[in-house]
Amino acid sequence: MCGIIGAISENGGVAQDIYPGLWSLQHRGKESAGIITYDGQKYHKKKDMGTVEVVFGNDALLGLAGGAGIGHVRYSTTGPNSAENIQPVEGSFRSIPFWIGHNGNFTNTEELRAECESKGYYFKTTTDTEVLAALIFLHGLGGQKSFEYALKLSLKKIEGTYSIVVLYKNTVYGVVDPTANRPLVYGEGRGLRVLASESAACDVLGIKYLRDVGPCELIILQTTPTYLQRDHIGDHADDSSLKQKFCIFEYVYFLRPDSKFDGRRAQSTREEMGKRLWKESPVSADIVVPIPDSGNFAASGLATEAGLPFVMAFFRSHYVGRTFIEPIQERREKGLRIKLNIIPELVAGKRVVIVDDSIVRSTVIKKVIAMLREAGAKEIHVRISSPSYTHPCHYGIDTYRVKNELIAKRHGGNSEAIREEIGADSLHHLSLEGLKESVWVSRDKTVSRFGKEQMCDACFSGTYHIPIKERK
Repeated sequence: MCGIIGAISENGGVAQDIYPGLWSLQHRGKESAGIITYDGQKYHKKKDMGTVEVVFGNDALLGLAGGAGIGHVRYSTTGPNSAENIQPVEGSFRSIPFWIGHNGNFTNTEELRAECESKGYYFKTTTDTEVLAALIFLHGLGGQKSFEYALKLSLKKIEGTYSIVVLYKNTVYGVVDPTANRPLVYGEGRGLRVLASESAACDVLGIKYLRDVGPCELIILQTTPTYLQRDHIGDHADDSSLKQKFCIFEYVYFLRPDSKFDGRRAQSTREEMGKRLWKESPVSADIVVPIPDSGNFAASGLATEAGLPFVMAFFRSHYVGRTFIEPIQERREKGLRIKLNIIPELVAGKRVVIVDDSIVRSTVIKKVIAMLREAGAKEIHVRISSPSYTHPCHYGIDTYRVKNELIAKRHGGNSEAIREEIGADSLHHLSLEGLKESVWVSRDKTVSRFGKEQMCDACFSGTYHIPIKERK
């Protein structure tokens, strides 16, 4: 669930805009960060392990000259969390470098990697992103194809999910896969044109979020001459096998609450989830407590619907990032101990409804329930604003590597067995139909590009819209 951004600035100094843009996307990945710019003559790069403020501290931006650039914050889903896998990933087209930033997962990586190696390509990373770089490189050998044409041909061989930004000299390309599974938006203002994972990046940069990038759509931004061009990597409309399947878990967890996609504000969507959750599972209780920050808005909606006090009984340190996207269980547990602290007098003797967005590995919920018990809560009723997470994601979330850790999968989706393991007095997950209705109802009065059946719910239903090839 990485964060990507590509930008063209008529005034130069594009790194000064990419940097706050990456800050706004830090919730999507915090293992490493990178910015690449082009000044009309050469590239400038800065990539390293760590968060945005660590990587680009000590005046690092001063060395990133130019009016065209891309940036990336990484949450590793393919390849380990290591220095060689930091993005943007470098490629070469007829001896000229280019760079790729990717959010998503290619599902035919192994066969394409073997094909490229058989043709003499030497891989420098273990990411699926470099497979695209390899294909572009090979398309550039011994022919007269343009970079843009080589990019299109290469993407047609890719299966899986992707939102991608590419920097080739003074041009930034942005493209979304045929199912539009991962978000990419476009905005502009004050001489700046931006492609980013979320609309919040446009808000932070003080520019207007104009629209979402559609399936198979290719957006081309250039500094000299300055222009924006729209193209496509294939005829999506005439291929009935390619259907839009936007990731519904984006609305559950990943999108920033203030971000908007397809006319839906994540915050209002989560509030609607909470309202429907209470309608499905009312219980006698005294207070509603969110697990911050992911449960805040669903809990607010639930409390409103229930007519119960909304109580912030947990203090959340914002110096600790999202523990869900930590790649190692031990680090998730340590991060959680630092991140959350309970205020006992707010819950002692109370019947508490605790609300969170999901239970994936159960690391958070077990700790929270133990803290509530220790603080003297009389009853603990867990309400989750998404269905039971029973299947690993192969499209850009790390759970495919930890499928044996998924608590719902271990218990076959049995809520009573899950309730017993986590130690709650009651447990209810929002139904899949309730989740879809929540997302649909929360849409503003705009024309939607997709309906309730055009969202990927594989992690809840096990229905994978792109065939999955088992990774070795």
